[in-house]
Amino acid sequence: MSDVMTASEAKQIMDLLQSIDKKLDVHIVKTEEQFKTVRAEIAIVKAEIKALDDKVDSLRSELRDDVNELRTQQRSTDGRLWAFIVGLVTLVGSGVIKVLWFDRA
Repeated sequence: MSDVMTASEAKQIMDLLQSIDKKLDVHIVKTEEQFKTVRAEIAIVKAEIKALDDKVDSLRSELRDDVNELRTQQRSTDGRLWAFIVGLVTLVGSGVIKVLWFDRA
């Protein structure tokens, strides 16, 4: 049995193929538009990330400067505290030595 295709069947098949082709073209255009949108959104996100990264770097630099300033202030405070302690120990020690050795009145 050999099936013979009539002209109307061939026309229906061709119309169906053209319809599918048109739908495919529309789908391709929609997909390209979606890709363009996604690419634009990615570019925006990259710009936002870069801006945030720059801000974080700036904050990190400020924090580093603040820590260095606090370190300098702490050294100064430590120096004053040690000077006070040494002075106090010297004063108390000299007072004890004076009472023990030179107070013979």
